[in-house]
This record gives sequence, C-alpha cells and structure tokens, in this order.
Amino acid sequence: MEDNPGQAHDEKLSGRLAGVQSRFLFKLGLADVLRFTMFGTMIVVVNDVTRLPLQIPGHTSIFWMAIMLLGAGLIPKFGGGMIMGSVSGVLAVVLGLGKEGIFIFFKYFVPGLVVDLLAPVFFYQMANPFVGVICGALASLSKLFISLLLGLLLQLPMGFLALGLGYTSLTHVAFGAAGGLVAVFLINRLKPRLVRWE
Repeated sequence: MEDNPGQAHDEKLSGRLAGVQSRFLFKLGLADVLRFTMFGTMIVVVNDVTRLPLQIPGHTSIFWMAIMLLGAGLIPKFGGGMIMGSVSGVLAVVLGLGKEGIFIFFKYFVPGLVVDLLAPVFFYQMANPFVGVICGALASLSKLFISLLLGLLLQLPMGFLALGLGYTSLTHVAFGAAGGLVAVFLINRLKPRLVRWE
C-alpha cells in the first residue's frame, strides 16, 4: 500500500515544527520562551505595584530580583535573563514607568543580561543561597549603574544621589541580595513540583 502524500506532508510539517520548538530562541524551546515572558511580565507588574513610600533607594529590588532569579532558577538556560529583561523593559516603556522614556528599557534589560552572564559561572546553581545572594546583589547594582548612566546622559534629577552614592549602592546590594534569598527559597520549594518543565 502506498503512503498517502497528504500524510507524508503532515509528518514533514510536524517534524519542522518540532525542530522550531526545540530551538526557538537562544536554543530555548517555545515553551521556555513563553515561560520567561511570563516572568518578565510579572517583574514589571510587581515592580509597579510594590512601590512603597520607604524613601530607600533600590527597595523594589527585593521583589523583582527575586522574580528574575526565580525564572533563571526554574529554567536554567542561557538567554532567559535577556528575555525576561526585554519583556519587562518593553512593558515598562509601554506603560510609561519612570522618567527615562524609552531608555527605561535598559534598566530592565541589563540586570537580565547580568543574570545570564553570572548563572553559567555558577553552573546554574540558583538554589544555592550564596549564588542567589551574589547574583541578586550584582543584578541590582547593575540596575543602579544604568540609572546613574541614564540620569547623567539625559540630565535627569537623581534623588538617590542626594543620599550619597555609597549609601545608595549599599541599599541596592542589600535589597538585591535579599531578593536573591527569596528566589532561593522559592526555587527550593517549587523546583521539585515542576519536574515536567524540563
């Protein structure tokens, strides 16, 4: 019996689609990209909702560094940080968050890039408290550096400088490290329940 030409075509098409899904972006599958997009959306929503009147620079890092590191810990693949940073950066631009205009994108993208560069150094052991603290602190510090750079380039008022750059750096590091510890706790609780994500 001869093979149905339509069936052969369907099999070939499904094979191509499976190939695309297995290496959609940065050798990430489509499902992984969609999951990272979800985490990127959560970052900008949580960052906007959790602005507390604490007058402490970098206090929101405890929330969104936790989400970014959670995403990188649950899906330990290169490119995830950049996807999360890009999605949250685009949403921040669209929603008009901050006074940097379209350049606010970099305040979200650069910490994601830092996470992508640091995670392989630590072999993606994001559930380790030491790794979580280091990655959270450095990602938060990169956000401060980009804020400072954009403020100087765009000649924006930078209220955090009135408190001193040393103090501001310290608070960014502390809140970022705390966010890293929150991520470690969540990764250790969620990872065993999400074995099918791999």
